Amino acid sequence: MSEDRLVQARAWLRQDPDHETRDELAGLITRASAGEDAALAELDDRFSTRLAFGTAGLRGELGAGSNRMNRVLVAQAAAGFAAYLRARTPDATPPW
Repeated sequence: MSEDRLVQARAWLRQDPDHETRDELAGLITRASAGEDAALAELDDRFSTRLAFGTAGLRGELGAGSNRMNRVLVAQAAAGFAAYLRARTPDATPPW
């Protein structure tokens, strides 16, 4: 399982536009690759699930990973919402 998490973390790292969360995750990957149990557990927590919409929208701990609030997750959520809206109103035209 730890190799799967490392693969997920490296893939996330390649798409993360935020240097702070990228640096944070790179350090975590380095420690996990060296076999540090705490880092492996942290990767598992960050990538074992996706942050989900709740009654207050998307809320969660800030940081890198699919189970944290960050720029990648917000971009993915916005793209998903836009796709949903386009599917619901296929004849709509943009106002611009």
